[in-house]
Amino acid sequence: MQNELDGKFLLSVFGKIEKHGNAVNNELGAGFVLDGITVNSGFDGYEVYFSDGKVQLTLGFHNKWHSDAANEADMDAFVAQLKKINRNY
Repeated sequence: MQNELDGKFLLSVFGKIEKHGNAVNNELGAGFVLDGITVNSGFDGYEVYFSDGKVQLTLGFHNKWHSDAANEADMDAFVAQLKKINRNY
């Protein structure tokens, strides 16, 4: 499922979480949470962060992304949740 991620998709999901989610404060600062996915943006606006508590994904400059998942099942569930948010909002 990781191959299905690209910058345009991730930014679309980020915008939907920001628009429809609830404001939160966490270790990264102010952010938003929707359906179990938390998003934050970097202090300079060049990076955005996604997390579900198991997977941390960072989208950086030039739409390059990096994920930190313990296993493929966690990553697959994370991507499925991103798709669900993108589809439902």
